[in-house]
Amino acid sequence: MLIDDLTRDVRDGARMLARRPAFTAVAVLSLAIGVGANTAIFSLVNAVILRDTPVDRPDEVVNIYLHQAAFAFGTLSYPDYKDVRDGTRDVFRDVAAMQYAPVQIDQIDQIDQIDRDGGVSRVAAEAVTGNYFPMLGIEAVAGRTLLPEDDVTRGGHPVVMLDFGYWQRAFGGDPAIVGRTLRITGRTYTVVGVAPRSFRGSLTGLTPAFYAPYSMVEELTGSPMFDERSNHSLFVKARLAPGATLPQVDAAVAAVAAGLTEDRIESWDPTARFVVLPLSDVVIYPPMDQYIRGSAWLLSVVVALVLLLACTNLASFLLARALDRRKDIAVRLALGASRGSLVRRSLVETTLLSLLAAGVGTLLAGWLLDLLMTAELPLPLPIALDLSLDWNVLAFTLGVSVVAGTLLGLVPALQSTKPDIVTALKSDSAGGGQPTQLRWRNALVISQLTVSLVLLVGAGLFLRSFQRVQAVDPGFGRAPTALMTFMVPATRFTVDEGRAYTKRLIDRFRRLPGITAVGLTDHLHLDTLNTQSIRFNVDGHEPPNGLDAFIADRAEVDSGYFDALGIRIVGGRNFTEADLPEHQSVAIVSKAMAERFWPGGDAVGRLIRTRDEEDTDLVVVGVASDAKVRTIGEAPRNMVYRPYSQEFARFLTVIATTTADPERLARALLRSAREVDPDFWAWETRTMDTHLAIVRLPAQLSAFVLSIFGLLALTLATIGLYGVVSYAVAQRTREVGIRMALGADAGSVVRLLTFGGLRLVVIGSAIGLVAALLVTRLLSGLLFEIDAIDPFTFVAVPLVLATSAGLAAYLPARRASRVDPISALRAE
Repeated sequence: MLIDDLTRDVRDGARMLARRPAFTAVAVLSLAIGVGANTAIFSLVNAVILRDTPVDRPDEVVNIYLHQAAFAFGTLSYPDYKDVRDGTRDVFRDVAAMQYAPVQIDQIDQIDQIDRDGGVSRVAAEAVTGNYFPMLGIEAVAGRTLLPEDDVTRGGHPVVMLDFGYWQRAFGGDPAIVGRTLRITGRTYTVVGVAPRSFRGSLTGLTPAFYAPYSMVEELTGSPMFDERSNHSLFVKARLAPGATLPQVDAAVAAVAAGLTEDRIESWDPTARFVVLPLSDVVIYPPMDQYIRGSAWLLSVVVALVLLLACTNLASFLLARALDRRKDIAVRLALGASRGSLVRRSLVETTLLSLLAAGVGTLLAGWLLDLLMTAELPLPLPIALDLSLDWNVLAFTLGVSVVAGTLLGLVPALQSTKPDIVTALKSDSAGGGQPTQLRWRNALVISQLTVSLVLLVGAGLFLRSFQRVQAVDPGFGRAPTALMTFMVPATRFTVDEGRAYTKRLIDRFRRLPGITAVGLTDHLHLDTLNTQSIRFNVDGHEPPNGLDAFIADRAEVDSGYFDALGIRIVGGRNFTEADLPEHQSVAIVSKAMAERFWPGGDAVGRLIRTRDEEDTDLVVVGVASDAKVRTIGEAPRNMVYRPYSQEFARFLTVIATTTADPERLARALLRSAREVDPDFWAWETRTMDTHLAIVRLPAQLSAFVLSIFGLLALTLATIGLYGVVSYAVAQRTREVGIRMALGADAGSVVRLLTFGGLRLVVIGSAIGLVAALLVTRLLSGLLFEIDAIDPFTFVAVPLVLATSAGLAAYLPARRASRVDPISALRAE
């Protein structure tokens, strides 16, 4: 009988929804907006944080990082990796490493070409040790994975394993791909296998095109890696030995670090130590994870509030419909229908609504995610996330929809099934209703206004924060500027040949039309993926907190760098061609560093005693104006510039200012470089505006996303208030007719009818302000130079809300004031 009853209720519910298509469409769309927003955000959280790792027995795998005073969770160098591997055999079954690197593909027809007008053909790659895939338990879907025998001789194993997605895009999933060749950075590589679909690289979102043995890393990157302890670029993972515990592991890696310090290993920071984190504790990379988790939490709360607004709006619609159907329900009760059957019937109908909303919301979420993934965001690296709808996402969407539908339908169902039967049967007025039901609708509107104000305040704070970020002068890059990053490969050029090579390039660039200045650096300011530091001492100053040295940021630059970047030399001189390797090592320091160590303007001629290289003293020859180095909001930092003529670097960025279009100049730089060298290793071309936009992107995205949700919340709250006032006006149609027949003017009628709506606005705004004061304190760490209780925001937002809500209350009241009194008096 229960199945028969449910079947009949489903059939009747579907018939009722089809009979009221306008109501059904509005109800489904209202709930679908909230469900779709939540599904989209949950898909992102699922892809980045919740999706299961394909690693075999992940609870046995840990990550190993290098902890230094300047950076808590740094990557390791290859010598560091070997020392950890060889010194921890008692606690680790195996230790493996990976280096992420962009590489240049020569067969452009086989890749997604980035710039079809002579641009850079670049893909991501991972160079992994031979034991990497066996240790993780990853099996190939075609061919084989990389093995220890592929990682023996430097430069002697040109083989690759393709990523599954790249195999599909570039080769159409051809099963005969194994054995074919690719030409990468001027060398032929043989494909030995294809990674499984579930494994999308070692860093979530940074899916590589292929994996190569670490023995080929210098061939791929053009930079020396094997013997460079100062080149920290390896992500290291290890699998615990049977019975090993984390305290034992911590003791083992601490012993390795202590041994390196005791042996005074060159380029080893004696204050450094190794840190071990379980695989489950890391999302992508510890320095990034706190922001990822914080963003996920913030977005989840915001979309949950949007869903709450959508639910309250729909609940308001359902209460209004319940009032309209009170006579039908009274008839059914009078004929003997049980209240339970009527409640069940109502819940079945709202559940059908919620299931329809789940379907529409899933489509909406897919559209939003496609829009996000195809948006041309100024990201430093290409992001690729698996946003497919797995069981986690589908279960979340269905669960949210069904729970929302059940809760939405419960209150109207309970209220509508306990009418005064005699009164309901006698009354034909469309406007009659129970005071309890009207109080419920008013409470829902107040809730909407409260939530809307909280979201709008949050959006206002982030907009103000983004304005402050945009207003910050980074201290450089004011002129139109083109940038090009490239490599001087160690496999082709010695140090002296590399310097001559870059000189030919710079001389060629200076002859391009429209160029006003050209400079060169190995570290561009505000490049968060390419930071480097120098440890030093200064006579007469003791390092802080018991450390043996001070730490400053460092860059190698040429003499044209400061003019090209717009940084002024405020004391001493610029670098010159006379600053040769065999002469005294020199440096230019930032103004902040000069004032800290040599107050009074006498920094020029002083010594910086470096601790990273033995017996190296730098003579300060100049002082440069301060510029932002790592973050846009930082205080002036200690900065040391070394001349490129004395301190060679292979990974470089050309900075060229122009009087013309910087985008066209960036392409001209690349074409000119390829004319000098057809095998020129270019990584990227961009403009300074794009570079700075990357730094400002988090603030911009936060402001944009919260503004969208805030406006959506304001729209939903305004619609809800409009509906309540409209319904209240409809209830008082006869009263309006009587008042106007007795001589009341339209203005007084409008004020009378608007007052009820404005009362809800005042109550909702008051509660919302209190809630916003409490909630925004949690956002203080995410705001830039804006107080969480910003007076302007807390005044402007309620005014915007009051204006919108007041208009929503005024329009139906104004329409009612124009009703013909005779028609109103005849209304039932």
